[in-house]
Amino acid sequence: MTKAILIIFGLIIAGLLIYFVSKPKSNVADVKTSQEVNNAGQTDFPLKPKWKPDVPVDVDAIYKAVKYYTGGKMQFAIFQNGTVAFFTKKIDNIEDSSVATLSRIYNAHPDFKPMVMDDDNYLVQYSEPAFTIVFRDEIKNNWDYIEKNHLEGLCNGEVLINAKGEQNVFDSVGKICLYGRAKMFMDAQAPRIVKIFNPAVASLRSK
Repeated sequence: MTKAILIIFGLIIAGLLIYFVSKPKSNVADVKTSQEVNNAGQTDFPLKPKWKPDVPVDVDAIYKAVKYYTGGKMQFAIFQNGTVAFFTKKIDNIEDSSVATLSRIYNAHPDFKPMVMDDDNYLVQYSEPAFTIVFRDEIKNNWDYIEKNHLEGLCNGEVLINAKGEQNVFDSVGKICLYGRAKMFMDAQAPRIVKIFNPAVASLRSK
């Protein structure tokens, strides 16, 4: 048994269970359900927040972390603002499939679920096979910025319900998730892939 223990990943993807190799330290579920407020005359769709975080994205750190979380066994793509799309079964075109995944999230209501990984980083999971990593050092170094701006991470007319049933009231985990999700929205509006991992290609190169 290695240090990174396989866990059942919390995304439901076409009936598949996604297995990762890092065990979460706690079962964080502060933001459990999201819904839209049906305001008369609201035409802003797809919904999107005002917040566009300007914290630098460490693509190499994301690449390394995703390989660790997936055991280096899944294809994945990283977008310029850090969103990761991944695939449990081999696909032929990672780029097109990743953009399509992000588009499906963006054109539905982007619910999210947090998970604390065994390296203390946060994974912000979406309803499709994609997530955003928020690193523990990123949180520490930018906490004042996250806390000040987190409500700008809500979409127009959006209501998020926490585990206590409170609307748009966020603890630290909820604020972290809104920060991570805001970066996903930026990628969805202007998708540009900056790095790809394909285990088959990596295996060939290592021989």
